[in-house]
Amino acid sequence: MKRAICFMVLFGGLLFTACTKDNFIHTGTSKGRFEGSLMEYMEAHPYDWSYMVEFVRHSGEDMVQLFEGKDPEHKEITFLGITNHSIRRYLLTEGKTIADLDPEWCRGIILQHVIDGKIYRKDVVPGEPSEYETLGTGGTIYTTLAGTQVWIYTIIPEAGGVTENTARPIYLNFLKSNEKCNVASGDIEPDNCVVHALEYAFTLGQEE
Repeated sequence: MKRAICFMVLFGGLLFTACTKDNFIHTGTSKGRFEGSLMEYMEAHPYDWSYMVEFVRHSGEDMVQLFEGKDPEHKEITFLGITNHSIRRYLLTEGKTIADLDPEWCRGIILQHVIDGKIYRKDVVPGEPSEYETLGTGGTIYTTLAGTQVWIYTIIPEAGGVTENTARPIYLNFLKSNEKCNVASGDIEPDNCVVHALEYAFTLGQEE
């Protein structure tokens, strides 16, 4: 999991803040482990996930059961997490609230971000994006519960030809739309799920 370390400095009566380049979505957990379901995890961390809780509930009882770990066909899942910033940006652009959205459309969006089984950072295969093609080399193509494909890969940092022993960043490419994004915080683990939270810059609906 990546953390952002920020510094506040008082200079000339003004307060300046600077952060490292690492992205971090607050989990409030140690080593990403959370004792509870995915839904309980999101409810416990409203800053990043309150909109997603509402989004799931608006989508129907079957989606609530999925996030509560009560779907017998999908007892363990990987969630490519859509945070509040992404949903809020979409709503502001469309001039809507979650209540205005078609529940079936919401359901489809959620399922495009859920993969059967737990995928940890260590399971992600190194890959290399292509400058001209949708699909690069390496990585793994996963099929979501919506039936769409997402290419997931990591890049192993190197310095002077030597592989660095640091956390490997995770990258996604939704192949249908060729929409690329990064994982801000990975390996968040409620009881029934592994969450890879997408960067704040990701906007809801870009994966379609």
